[in-house]
Amino acid sequence: MNASTEIQDLLAEAWAKRRVADYLAAKSLVTQAQELCAANDYASLGRIYHIYMQFEADHDRLAEAINYCRQSVAYYARSGMPGKVAHSTRHLADLQRELGLGAEAVQHYRAAIAIYRAEKDTNPGNLANALRGFGLTLELVGEMEEAKLVWEETKDLYAACGLEAGVEEAREHIENLS
Repeated sequence: MNASTEIQDLLAEAWAKRRVADYLAAKSLVTQAQELCAANDYASLGRIYHIYMQFEADHDRLAEAINYCRQSVAYYARSGMPGKVAHSTRHLADLQRELGLGAEAVQHYRAAIAIYRAEKDTNPGNLANALRGFGLTLELVGEMEEAKLVWEETKDLYAACGLEAGVEEAREHIENLS
């Protein structure tokens, strides 16, 4: 087994351990994967720091999660993987929103959404999730007209994905903003 495959297997196992809240085992697996990484394996390093971010977010250590997320974004940017950059940037914005850092979150949502719109193969669910967070943040910063437009698009995308809970949430926000 080559190092890249072993790294990906370790990270997949770590993510599975995280899902069942076995953080000790999960962190050990991520550490093992990181030790196998070459300094220029930006894609794997991006994923590693994304997982570290999620560990911190799971434990409500949002400032620490933001630091890891910034590292993830930086590694993904160096990897030339715009979809991964958008995904991690959206998570960064989510964390900033949760901390009440509205202006920073708006900036990062706009960046993630721009990447998703520029990519031909963007999953509509990923764009919808970014728009959802953006809509919440626009409400947070008092940009109600733009928030309503964003929620309309979010609703349509969730409908296209068959995610009724997302459609209903978007409808509720649209009603509250009307």
